Amino acid sequence: EKNMVDPLTANRANPQCWDSSSALLLEMRSPRIADTVPAFWDLMVSLKSSDNSKHTALFWDLAGVFWDMYADCVLSRSHGLGRRHVTAVHSLFTDSKCPTATPVFIFI
Repeated sequence: EKNMVDPLTANRANPQCWDSSSALLLEMRSPRIADTVPAFWDLMVSLKSSDNSKHTALFWDLAGVFWDMYADCVLSRSHGLGRRHVTAVHSLFTDSKCPTATPVFIFI
């Protein structure tokens, strides 16, 4: 945790990758931990501020997975592979069985 960047305080240098990585993380979790990207980040704030060490540990675990996906997205976009990432995220929404899912629009 000490050498990991806290996503709650980080600069969102690439908003499209931030949103798509957040949405992808939500879709990967089973059971779902939140229904929307904003609800996910609200949960992350709660986990981080909790006095329960298990909540804090979960925050850092989720933060690590998020940063891995975010870095992959940013690198893919900078090397012209962004369409593959966008297509993967788009298929998550079009194949989603959750009627309350909030779509994330990503512009290339």
